[in-house]
Amino acid sequence: MSEQRLAPISGAALSRRSLLGLVGAGAVVAPALAGCSHGGGNGFAQVDVKVPKKYSNRKHKVVLWSSWNASAGKVLDGLVAKFNDSQNEIYAQAQYQGNYFDATAKVTAALRGKAVPDIMAFGQTAWQIFFLNETLEDLSGYADEKFSSSFYANLYGAGVIKNKPYWISFARSTPIMYYNRDLFAKAGLPDRGPKTWSELRDWGSVLTKQKAAGKPVKATELSGGDSWEFEASVWEFGGRISNGLDVVVNKDGAVECAEFMRKLIFQDKMAILASEYGTNFNNGLVGTYMNSTGALAGTYEAAKFEVGCSPLPTQVTRGVPTGGAGFSIFKGVPKERKQAAWEVIKFLSSPESSATWSLGTGYLPVVKAAVNQPDYEKAMQKDPNRGVAVAQLAHAGRLDEVDAYVQNASPIIYGGLQKIYGDNRPSQGVLDDVAKQLTAGEKKIKPMYDKLVGGAG
Repeated sequence: MSEQRLAPISGAALSRRSLLGLVGAGAVVAPALAGCSHGGGNGFAQVDVKVPKKYSNRKHKVVLWSSWNASAGKVLDGLVAKFNDSQNEIYAQAQYQGNYFDATAKVTAALRGKAVPDIMAFGQTAWQIFFLNETLEDLSGYADEKFSSSFYANLYGAGVIKNKPYWISFARSTPIMYYNRDLFAKAGLPDRGPKTWSELRDWGSVLTKQKAAGKPVKATELSGGDSWEFEASVWEFGGRISNGLDVVVNKDGAVECAEFMRKLIFQDKMAILASEYGTNFNNGLVGTYMNSTGALAGTYEAAKFEVGCSPLPTQVTRGVPTGGAGFSIFKGVPKERKQAAWEVIKFLSSPESSATWSLGTGYLPVVKAAVNQPDYEKAMQKDPNRGVAVAQLAHAGRLDEVDAYVQNASPIIYGGLQKIYGDNRPSQGVLDDVAKQLTAGEKKIKPMYDKLVGGAG
């Protein structure tokens, strides 16, 4: 996310950048919520909802705010419609609030105005900002063992703090390696992504001999507008962004990773810093790139070649940070509204709903039994790319704490990447500066982090 270049979210062009764009809103979020901590005083009213005549006799109304429109929005609307038809007590409605940056600003204003949606779809980092402001409901009283155990443990666990769930996984993703199968075949390379970053460099000498639109092809493109892909690569080189709240982005594997990528661009001439991440790949100008599983459907639409997907390359070890979005409920909402909201979340968390959402969007199936649904099994057999991210889940983990909790951590990190990848500045000095900024941010949140999270992660 360098940019704060946040395009409207759609199923056709979805990246982790747009999914987690709200991280940049952190500086706005926390101060704005200062008066909303501890649940909103006398309780929150409900945001406006217009109930169709068909459902006017329903006892409860549930409003879900999301940032999914276009094809993903249609899938969500379809699932909500199925919920409405499955019972006669609750009317649910999904309301699109713009991209995640806009939605975060709107829900912040809603909290201050004490009228909130019943369910909020938060990105993986954004919900933790709201958690530190003590606005989110502990869902332990709703999520029983049967419910929690139905999820992939590392996806469900991403929303749990001190054994209490505050955020229920829904639109979850991991980065994967996309590659141009047609280009690989033309270059005489195996029909798979590179197993290691060193192998990608080796292949680069072959890929750069190919041409597209009259230009030499590059082996890959790198993002200077998000920290997620970089964090994945750092893990693969044996580094971290932080150990707990101890910032280590300027040490060991993190520096080695950044230097490898810098040399891949400026010394080897095999990579480029993307101005519009994914565009070069979709236009056949690069052979590979990392992006979210949630970009799969959009990549199929945009690319004019056969798309392949592989697990992320390793170097020293495996590194697969999870991303995406999930559902939270606010404190201060009347009990009957919370219960009705939970019924909607349960429905959307069923194997059938999870499979439908995954097939329609490219996101991971967050519920284990989703992969056994007949339609999902057929799709997996027809398109092996859909199984890559699921196979990676065994190696997936939650974001490093500083990236997850420190406001504006992602813009600070990718601001550094722009200097390294764009200006050819040596990585150590740049990452030393990044580390200083992250450490300053860490000190600001440490009191609340220690109080609410502590060593529990």
